[in-house]
Amino acid sequence: MKSILINPDTCTKCGTCMEICPVNLIVPDSEGMPFMPDEVGVFCTKCGNCEAFCPEDSISPEFNTTHSTISEEERHGITPGQIGVYMRQRRSVRNYTDEIVKREKIEEILDIARYSPSGMNNQPVHWLIIHDPEEVRELTRISIDWMRGIRDSEEMHPLKTIVPPLISAYEAGKDPICHGAPHVAIAYAAEENPMAFTDSIIALSWFELAAPAFDLGTCWAGFLKMAASEYPLLIKELDLPEGHIVQYAMMFGYPMYKVRNIPGREPARVSWK
Repeated sequence: MKSILINPDTCTKCGTCMEICPVNLIVPDSEGMPFMPDEVGVFCTKCGNCEAFCPEDSISPEFNTTHSTISEEERHGITPGQIGVYMRQRRSVRNYTDEIVKREKIEEILDIARYSPSGMNNQPVHWLIIHDPEEVRELTRISIDWMRGIRDSEEMHPLKTIVPPLISAYEAGKDPICHGAPHVAIAYAAEENPMAFTDSIIALSWFELAAPAFDLGTCWAGFLKMAASEYPLLIKELDLPEGHIVQYAMMFGYPMYKVRNIPGREPARVSWK
């Protein structure tokens, strides 16, 4: 089974694809032309490294995939200073406007996030976008019900001392779960996949880092994630495919306030050997 096609008319036999293949599936033929033997094609992770690093653009996939279209104007590099400022300005946003984010804008961010790395390029992450603000409020209500169960139970729970003030805040008209965000992004995956949690966190991190470029703010929805992991009513509300579970959740929307300054942080704790 072929996974890639190498154009012999443009290939210069530079060997880059053979060096870059993470599982060493590309080898030279008797004349030094790289190729992937049919019998090893099944082991190809479809990572696209050979295609990405080929200097002659001689490699194309033989499997179904969706490419991003990038213009020459968009290929310009980002300086270390620019990326440093952009990343340091990232804030957890807990104050949102009521403005609805158009689906097209969310799809643009997800199109970026789908390129996030995953173990063996397994790409296990699925997305559930809660776009209706009223449904987000319902998720908050159900999460508070879960917290009331923890508060009232005789059994010990790690959050038992934390939930009473959160419940009180909700009953006072505040939203301690999603902080009034109009939307929630939920990364979910097959429960049996041992790498799914890590891969989902990476994908959500890409979502989070891309969001400010689209004038959006985000915040990790930890309480929602915990409720969705153990409260049957919330699990039922999300209605994920059988065998899939919530890996993590993130609230997002247009921030009410703009970032004006970059606060300090502790110095990096580094050991050198």
